Amino acid sequence: MTTFYCMRHGKTEFNQAGIFQGGLVDSPLLDEGIETAKKAGNYLQDVSFDRVIISPQKRAQDTARAFLSTHSSNPIKETVEDIREMRFGTWDGTLEKNYEGQTQFEHLKYRPHLYDPSEFGGEDFETLLNRTKSVFKEYATKYPNETILVVSHGLTLQTLLKHFQGLPISDIRNGELLGNTSISIIEAKNAEEFSVTRYNDLTHTL
Repeated sequence: MTTFYCMRHGKTEFNQAGIFQGGLVDSPLLDEGIETAKKAGNYLQDVSFDRVIISPQKRAQDTARAFLSTHSSNPIKETVEDIREMRFGTWDGTLEKNYEGQTQFEHLKYRPHLYDPSEFGGEDFETLLNRTKSVFKEYATKYPNETILVVSHGLTLQTLLKHFQGLPISDIRNGELLGNTSISIIEAKNAEEFSVTRYNDLTHTL
């Protein structure tokens, strides 16, 4: 069985300012984001990681670095393009409040199955899910007995986790949203059988 510990990156300046922070932009981690990533490393001290796969975006790379600075493992480190955040096209790097009331913004928040970002060069949920799921299938196949830390992003991980819980794209935004540096666990019996055994664990931030 492959066990994936999935961590969202630490809190950033854009998170705090309410700015779209998708797959095309980055902003620095806040001190709080660095510290909670370090706390997550301590929290999972009893878990031995064979490998860590990290989004290419700087906020994820910095989060992984902070996590590993307090963790005793020395895993193989790999940057994986297809676990970057959802791309928001020309919305990336702009204030979310600018789009309140617009049809696609409302779909993004409340009706993801209807979200069509083609007019502004964004990425839809099905595309996001397919590229992310392919990574997990690949790693479950290649490393059937490993424990892998995944450092990625809120919508990327939430979409995948909800899918592995058996929910349709229409329900991806329901319930708890993933907190910064939250820990969720996915277990893979093989490349086709995935289950979520922990969701949005923020114990280390309390």
